[in-house]
Amino acid sequence: MSIRRIPCILLALFICLAFSSQGLAEPESGDTSSQESPVVTSKIFIIIIDGLQDDVLQKTSAPNMNGMANTGIRASGVVSVYPDTAQATVASVLTGRLPAKHQFIKPGDQFNGLTLQGAMEQKKISTSFFGAEGELKKLLYRGEHNCSGPFNGKDELVINNLLNEWSQTQSYLNIIVLPELRSVINEYGIDSNEYKMAVTKTDNQVGRLFRKLHDENTFARSMIIITGTMGKPPLFVKGLPFKESIQIPPVSLCDIAPTIGYLNGAKLDQADGMILWNVLKDMPGQDENVLMKERVKDLSNANARLQEEMRRLEKEKVRVKEEQALVAREKENIQGQIRLRDQKIAGLENRISLYHIGFVAIIILLGLGYLILFRLLRKRYLMF
Repeated sequence: MSIRRIPCILLALFICLAFSSQGLAEPESGDTSSQESPVVTSKIFIIIIDGLQDDVLQKTSAPNMNGMANTGIRASGVVSVYPDTAQATVASVLTGRLPAKHQFIKPGDQFNGLTLQGAMEQKKISTSFFGAEGELKKLLYRGEHNCSGPFNGKDELVINNLLNEWSQTQSYLNIIVLPELRSVINEYGIDSNEYKMAVTKTDNQVGRLFRKLHDENTFARSMIIITGTMGKPPLFVKGLPFKESIQIPPVSLCDIAPTIGYLNGAKLDQADGMILWNVLKDMPGQDENVLMKERVKDLSNANARLQEEMRRLEKEKVRVKEEQALVAREKENIQGQIRLRDQKIAGLENRISLYHIGFVAIIILLGLGYLILFRLLRKRYLMF
């Protein structure tokens, strides 16, 4: 072999290796059977436990809820609404509005607004509501599956109805209100052993739902939100779009509906709550930086609204102070007029008293004159 042929041989070997490596790196075309379909959320459960307190829950035997909180998202604090009646809070959770907007606060009030399940039904997404009794029935949306009960204020009966109607509903969004803990708080107090035992019982009922999801092999694909209604409620979130095993800064009960609505394309108008961008996983074209920017933007807007509200309250405070000063001056003028009136009345009373004394004195003088005259006349004419 001549020396001139060596470069040609080396060049030929290099070209063969390049093409062979390209062939190894290139994926097989036409085989789509091996590609898995994307995993999607099978069902959504918003569980509102009336009277559930986060600090008590963490100190009580509640393996189902605490276990979900440890593996999913747990809020470090939750701002409830005022007033925190059951109907006002449930309405705020489902609308993202404060009670001042939805105006559904006490018995007899008419609900004003669109609930999350109403917005979902308008997008042809099936929904169900379990546990609506009393005033909460006004929150039911026509067209959704509404469980009629009876519930009698018992968590067990709500879950019984849910499991009994499971096969016939198969709704995508499920609202569940468990009412029992509030009555225990009202009777025994938050720090009582009775309340702690009641929390464990409620956790067992939540566990029945979890077992059903595990039996159907859908627990991992289910979105579950658990919260309370009064005091310092918890907020636990689990689902495919959400991050795992993290604790987030304090949130509001009004943030739940806008977040779930955003994930399902259901817009809630005039919501006071904000989308919890910081709980969402990275998505195609929407990484963590984008999500955080959206969260910062929402918080900035909320801060601007808060500043405007503070400015309005300061103006209101000044106006109230001016009105208080005006009322104080009017009060002082009225008190001065009252003093003058009292002085006039006292003068008139003194004058009347003098009149009374003079009248009595005249009567006495007339009486004495009559006696004297009678005696004089008797001696003069009767001689004795």
